[in-house]
Amino acid sequence: MRLLAIEIAGHELRVARGERSFGLVRMHGVDRIPLDGSSESLRRALSDLTVHRPGAVLSVLPVAGSTHRLLTLPFRDRSRLARTAPLELLGQLPLTSEDAVVAVRPIARVPGGTTVLAVAVRRAHLEAHLALLAEAGLRSSRVDLAPLPALDLVPEHEGPVALVVADGTRSAVVVRRDGRLTGLRALGGDAGDPELLAIEARWALGALGFAGRVLVAGPDAAGVHPALAATLQAPVERFEPPGTVAAAGEPVDVAACTVPASLLVGEGRRARSGLVLAGAGDEPAGSWRRAGALAAVALLLALVDVALVRASLIRRDDALARATVAVAAAALPGTPITAARAQLEEAVAARRRLRPAGDVPVLEMLREVSARAPDALRLDLDELVVEPDVVRLHGRCESFDAVESLRKALAASPLVRDVQADETRTTVDGTGVEFRLRVLRRDAVGAPS
Repeated sequence: MRLLAIEIAGHELRVARGERSFGLVRMHGVDRIPLDGSSESLRRALSDLTVHRPGAVLSVLPVAGSTHRLLTLPFRDRSRLARTAPLELLGQLPLTSEDAVVAVRPIARVPGGTTVLAVAVRRAHLEAHLALLAEAGLRSSRVDLAPLPALDLVPEHEGPVALVVADGTRSAVVVRRDGRLTGLRALGGDAGDPELLAIEARWALGALGFAGRVLVAGPDAAGVHPALAATLQAPVERFEPPGTVAAAGEPVDVAACTVPASLLVGEGRRARSGLVLAGAGDEPAGSWRRAGALAAVALLLALVDVALVRASLIRRDDALARATVAVAAAALPGTPITAARAQLEEAVAARRRLRPAGDVPVLEMLREVSARAPDALRLDLDELVVEPDVVRLHGRCESFDAVESLRKALAASPLVRDVQADETRTTVDGTGVEFRLRVLRRDAVGAPS
């Protein structure tokens, strides 16, 4: 499935293109499309993206246009968290549920409850974003909150990290400790004034209680990096994306498209760092339990099926054994039946020794048909009729060549005069060939023709 990740900035449209196959995501490239600031320019740029024919469209809204809180609620049930967190957040804002859309993501379990990130965006703003994409022919599959997805590009084993995304007036800082989000701030300064933005970033990191490793990413990272290092008076690193992302384009374009690229990278993961504002959300925390329950049910049904098939085979074997005993009793009246098959074979052998020349009994004819059938032939017979002058076979095998092979093998028997194939055709399900064979028996020696 083709993927398209989009970030709409004031002066450009940032795009990351990729493809998802068998759960793995491969990035094809990144693009930066200049905009002149008009709505028509944006619509035209979005419409041009339909040439990629994406199967899924991922987009973001900036954290600067939202209100968020890290809340600790006294329960752990995910559905209850999803119902309660919006009420808790809206109770702190001059907004109603009609004015805002609230998205919730559990962050961590704590003693006595759960810490969640609750984010509110204006409903009109979100609906306008979705309508803009739909008008251009791009139906949005998911809308995330930027720059949270960018954390998917930073390996968790690198320990506590603060990621400063320098992007004009949409700059933000995200803090992660122990593999979980612990802080998120939108920076009100403009990356065009690096010193001012660096001072605000220092205050934000101080308010979040962070004093560890700092990474700078985003389209304005080159200008903000030295100013932030000087302001913090601590090591500050330029963010280096993974090799698969870095190979998607020129370094300056990849740096600018950090957020769209991270949307694609997160699409190939079970647990993403983003927060879904609209569209397909994350799997519930208990989804593995449901998957395990479904697997257990499937295993139980398979065992029941095997038991039923085994019971059916046992009943069929018993029926065949009873039928064999009945045939032996009828063929050998007055003889105690202890081993029906062995007694019948012995009787046939005795009959063969005593029979007149040219007399071919039914059992010998059946034995001849069985012996002449090729061993490699996958044959499924559902009808076999032995008459004085003809043997009729109806069944299925894998191909027309197999039918012809069987016909020739039977025709080579000295007990057979000719073999005729009737109604040979492909089965209804197309997996084999259905056939009818008429095996004409030779006249017994000395018998009237």
